[in-house]
Amino acid sequence: MAKSMIATHPRIGRQSAIVTKVEAPKRDQQFRLPAVDRAMSLLELLAISREGLTLSEVSRKLSIPKSTTHYLIHTLATRGYVQRGNNGRHSLGLRFADVASASTAELDLGALATPFLKQISARVNLTATLSVLRGAEAVIIGKATSFLDAGGGAWVGRHLDLHCTAQGKALIAQLAEADLNKLFGGRALAQFTPKTIATLTGLKTHLAEVRSSGFAVNNEEQVYGVRAVAVPIVNVSGLVIAAISLRGSSKQISLFRLPELGQELIRVSRDLSLQMSGC
Repeated sequence: MAKSMIATHPRIGRQSAIVTKVEAPKRDQQFRLPAVDRAMSLLELLAISREGLTLSEVSRKLSIPKSTTHYLIHTLATRGYVQRGNNGRHSLGLRFADVASASTAELDLGALATPFLKQISARVNLTATLSVLRGAEAVIIGKATSFLDAGGGAWVGRHLDLHCTAQGKALIAQLAEADLNKLFGGRALAQFTPKTIATLTGLKTHLAEVRSSGFAVNNEEQVYGVRAVAVPIVNVSGLVIAAISLRGSSKQISLFRLPELGQELIRVSRDLSLQMSGC
């Protein structure tokens, strides 16, 4: 399958494109879906076609029937990944720019936050993380490890439950009730320890406390013997875009220390938000 190393898109800017032929290992062939393979090949083809391609051209270049090409283009167009110009030629849709922008924003935020994570981690001797909301989970995108790290349970790329982690609660505390209902979809909340909040009603009550205090707490709700505290990071529009947290053992983070760490994080979050806005 042809793989485009550098894509061209009107909202991203003109760049050179390099295409190489990449074959998956034979042992992986059994796990590949032909329809997905074809869709990806189509997208990669459009990515290197600066003037766009007609349906017939796509069909010929990919060696697939016109009827199949039509269904593929139609499906991708309904999702915004392909668009058809007045000249009948197809190109990448604007949805690609949105996805690329979101990914770039996370990378930029991670790079910007790294010094802040390192500074507060060193200052309080706890592991600091940066997380973002993806669907119904929080995902760690940045980390600074303390030499006193409690078990290494936080790593970049780890997916976290929202209802029982400090990061998750900080990310969703400002959501409207209707959005919370939609986010959890009536599903049961997994209970990991006796301290885990296991009902949506209980979570909503708890999130009101998070909004009042300005920081969220995980008091051994996910793992015995581990506590964490987190605060949201907002952009210039006041929207929550990430959460910064501190994590440690229950010996490192006593119940009396939680408010102190919460205030530390609030200050860091404000400084990071100011730097993001260019102030």
